[in-house]
Amino acid sequence: MKIVKAWFTFAIMLSDILHAQQVLLLFKKKGVQHIVISPGSRNAPLTIGFTNDSYFKCYSIVDERCASHFAMGIAQQLKQPVAVVCTSGSALLNYYPAVTEAFYSEIPLIVLSADRPPHKIDIGDGQTIRQQNVYANHILYDTHLEMIDDQDDLETIATNERLINKAINVAITHHGPVHVNIPFEEPLYNTVQQPQVDPKVLEPHIQIETSIPALFTDRWNKANRKLVILSTLNPQVFSQKQLDVLTSDPTVLVMSEVSSNIRHRNIIWGIDTLIAPIENDQEAISHLQPDMVVTIGGMIVSKKIKQYLRRFETQHHYHIGNRRAYDTFFKLAGHIKTAPS
Repeated sequence: MKIVKAWFTFAIMLSDILHAQQVLLLFKKKGVQHIVISPGSRNAPLTIGFTNDSYFKCYSIVDERCASHFAMGIAQQLKQPVAVVCTSGSALLNYYPAVTEAFYSEIPLIVLSADRPPHKIDIGDGQTIRQQNVYANHILYDTHLEMIDDQDDLETIATNERLINKAINVAITHHGPVHVNIPFEEPLYNTVQQPQVDPKVLEPHIQIETSIPALFTDRWNKANRKLVILSTLNPQVFSQKQLDVLTSDPTVLVMSEVSSNIRHRNIIWGIDTLIAPIENDQEAISHLQPDMVVTIGGMIVSKKIKQYLRRFETQHHYHIGNRRAYDTFFKLAGHIKTAPS
């Protein structure tokens, strides 16, 4: 009886295609648990593996555009990578709007696209396009796996391990979308109960800069008008006590976008509510000209704050945090990669 119980505990049904097994097992080992699946046949090896393993939380969404935005929302809330899986052909093009949004909003989205084998591209085979690098302008990492026909093909097995590991690591450490294109040849529905590969986990190399430059501190102390802009942030970036200290400084004005997830009695919430009434009054708006601007969070949405700060010769702009630093006001002096708190 104990033997039977053990068999049911460890036996799963997964594709007999070895590179499909690599994807499944590395996702599991690296903790990528949420999988949004769109229908198709070419992606069956992935669908079979994910849906038959209780570790994964799978969601079936027919429309690829909806599926990718749904996945992006989960990733944004959980602050961890979420995968979307589609069949071959134009299906993955429907993910592009979400890929672009994930790129600029720095959301870890992993696109797994099934593909035809290389020799079936551009010969008139159905549901076939040139899938490699289709997201070239809005992707952090794009790779194409090799087909593995034999367990003895150790070189190809090792290559795929490295590529899959890198894709997941980039999504985690660089906070954005990655694309893994995976060719499959028929038969697509054959299964096994035990994996035939055991891919190794490669940990990311994370270099975090935690020191605050002396030049920033000097400029901060000398500035009489400091503007801090809080844009898209996850909750609990700052404690209320920290916000009390920041906003009690009479040389500091804090503006917050709606997406910042931050409220405080001394913070201007909704930037446009301050600027809109005076944007055409040159004298009034000139009193808001800062000596120094510090941005924290993702891209700034408010068009008015961008137009307003570009009008003035703001001396210094610093961005604080691990997100990408954009030279939004054409005065970026530095990017301090440390926790904003």
